[in-house]
Amino acid sequence: MTRTTVDFGIDLGTTNSAVAVLRGVEAEVIKNNEDADTTPSAVWIDKRDKLRVGRAAKERSESDPDNTAAEFKLRMGTAQETVRFAASGRELTPPQLSAEVLKSLRADVAQRLGEDIEAAVVTVPAAFDMSSCEATRAAAEAAGLRFAPLLQEPTAAALAYGYQAADENARWLVYDLGGGTFDAAVIQLRDGEFTVLNHRGDNYLGGKLIDWRIVEELLIPAVRTEFGLPDLARGSARWRPVVNKLKLHAEKAKIALSRGNSADIEIDLDDGTGRHRFEFYYELQRADVERLAEPLLTRSVNLCRKAIEEAHLGSGDIAKLILVGGPTLSPYLREHLTDPERGLGIPLDFSQDPMTVVARGAAIFAGTQRIPGGSAPVAVAGGFTVQLEYPPVGPDREPLVIGVIAGADGTVPAGLNVELVNSAARPPWRSGKVPVGENGAFQTYLFAETGTANTFEIELTDATGTRRELSPNTLSYTVGAVETQPPLIHSLSVGLADNSTVKLIERGAPLPARARKRLRTAAAVHRGGRTGLIRIPVLEGEHARADRNRIIGRLDITADQIERSVPEGSEIEVTLEIDASRMMVARAYLPYLDTEFENVVDLRTESLPDPAELRRETDLELQRLADVRARHKSVGNPTSELLLMRIDDEQTVTDVQQLVDAAASDPDAAVAAAQRLRDLRAAIDEAEDELMWPSLVVRAQEMLGYVRRAVDDVGDDIYRRQYDQLDVSVREAIDSRAPDLLRQRTGELNSLWRRVLDHTGELQVIIFERLARDRNEMLDLHQADELIEEGRTAVRAGEINRLRMINTRLRALFAEPPAEPDPFSTIRSA
Repeated sequence: MTRTTVDFGIDLGTTNSAVAVLRGVEAEVIKNNEDADTTPSAVWIDKRDKLRVGRAAKERSESDPDNTAAEFKLRMGTAQETVRFAASGRELTPPQLSAEVLKSLRADVAQRLGEDIEAAVVTVPAAFDMSSCEATRAAAEAAGLRFAPLLQEPTAAALAYGYQAADENARWLVYDLGGGTFDAAVIQLRDGEFTVLNHRGDNYLGGKLIDWRIVEELLIPAVRTEFGLPDLARGSARWRPVVNKLKLHAEKAKIALSRGNSADIEIDLDDGTGRHRFEFYYELQRADVERLAEPLLTRSVNLCRKAIEEAHLGSGDIAKLILVGGPTLSPYLREHLTDPERGLGIPLDFSQDPMTVVARGAAIFAGTQRIPGGSAPVAVAGGFTVQLEYPPVGPDREPLVIGVIAGADGTVPAGLNVELVNSAARPPWRSGKVPVGENGAFQTYLFAETGTANTFEIELTDATGTRRELSPNTLSYTVGAVETQPPLIHSLSVGLADNSTVKLIERGAPLPARARKRLRTAAAVHRGGRTGLIRIPVLEGEHARADRNRIIGRLDITADQIERSVPEGSEIEVTLEIDASRMMVARAYLPYLDTEFENVVDLRTESLPDPAELRRETDLELQRLADVRARHKSVGNPTSELLLMRIDDEQTVTDVQQLVDAAASDPDAAVAAAQRLRDLRAAIDEAEDELMWPSLVVRAQEMLGYVRRAVDDVGDDIYRRQYDQLDVSVREAIDSRAPDLLRQRTGELNSLWRRVLDHTGELQVIIFERLARDRNEMLDLHQADELIEEGRTAVRAGEINRLRMINTRLRALFAEPPAEPDPFSTIRSA
């Protein structure tokens, strides 16, 4: 059959994937060749280089882990990351592995329906960053899907629940706990339109973490003790097959506990060499799994509460909690969520299958998406064609239809009329004859019934009332809920050299979106040079400090791309455009060259984290956490106490340590460790900011006074206007009690101070004194002494430009030049 709308939706999951098709008002899951609704997202390549996807691959991950890959969704968008299949020698990236899963689902559609589909909506976690979305799009293209709009998983789930909902005005909370990701979305359904009011999520929070906790805290210790294997560990290459078996059986036992209080685990294991085998038995108790899952569920509930609070709502404003994902089948999880103290106290709705609801919602959304580039209708001899414009799905029972009639030769005779007829309606419905204008245009309203797909015949008659051939001669319309503009889940910004950020597009902005900002280059780039480039990191996240956000790409302009050298401090205009699928296009314009650079952002630049670096950074953060705890103990602060308790309740430190331990041999663990480390860093920041807030305010207020006096002394109106603007913004940051914002505004105030001091010449004196103080660290002490003496002479003579040149030469004598001095710190210590 020839489709004009996409109609197929795919849930590309961490653990399992599924495909569904929209048939009228029902979304039907398409079973695979094993007659199952879902297909495990796993790939196995044997020694004959034969590739298999699904259950067979997942089962092989136990006995043949070196030739299987699973849970690779979590590494989508990571640069230069491949999975090697030892027996065949093949290497595949996460997008290539995901493409194999998508090919398998396409094959299931071909087998069941006889259609070789080239278009499907593919879902992604709402918390997915831009690079992960780009990798998903690439996977869909590699799988043969030439058109694959991306849809956020919570929205897909809400569509499945509310597509034909009788209650057309309500707020829901989508609780989507998958195998590897978590999303919480506050959804509003009003007059048949869905709007995402707010979202919070975590790409590394899912059912697999519960499985790993069972393995690491229960099964591995039991095996070590029973069989005397003290070096058995998740991060050991030798024990990888054993640990894989434990992981698979932990998952099976956890699922079995949904129906009982205990589950048996029986496995044949060996000592890692294959020479000694032994049988391992363990009785997994539901109470133990509940204890291990508690901090993960606490984190998910905290994210839900934050999403509700940021939407300026309370739990009482949410009509129901929609459950999505296999782990939500757990009775304990449902009990936890309904508990008003530990959970959310919102009524649960589990009327839909949580394993397939996302695929069905994606199919519903696919029914609203027209396939682009379809062949234009062709008129038969003496017949006509019609081009129609109308929504295939919408909440309106009387939608407007606009059409343009044309004959085979492009002409439109006078006296044509169009009538739309729904013969299946009871009673049959007719629009009445609608005259066609001289240019072939007409418009009319339909009347559609709810609960069914409405098919309307298009009858064309000429001036004599004779019926004429028309192509196409039918149109279909379904009354159903539709999504409005999806929101941007994370703010997009660029990072600057001082670790501050400049926001380009704010979180929550409706998509598509476009933004333009003017920045200045931090270094010169010389035409034809081997080194040097304009590099601006593109960040995703809400933190004012650049290194607290995720780097999703780089905006690079290299020396070989420019026609002539670009000096330091040159203006650069950055433009970002994002569509509804979160695909991004970037441009950079350099006014100095009057040149625009297209698509200069590489969205796959974050490499697989280095385990040694992860461990070093973790140790630093744990020491910082200890310092914050000590300061809290001495100062005392109710808010910082709550923030530190949250770190403990969510067991963030334990998560980071376990993931870092496993990172050496587990790429998934390395990627998750990097994200969880960012979470820990941000959580410590919050507690630290709360304790440091009084001193931040004092510093800002003191700096306002110093800069005001410096500006008054100069008497320049430009500096005075800049100061007045900053004075307002600093005080607003203090009033809103926003530590990161206050730091950023204080940094801007400090920059103004530096410009004023540079104007008066004082800055060069401060820089000179700092450089002279570090004289012993210079590479050539003889030359250093000569320059220092020359500099003192310049200071006495007030020769600021000469002093500026001396400072440049002094800085060149350092192996690593010291940071520019902070005027505020210099004056306070004087």
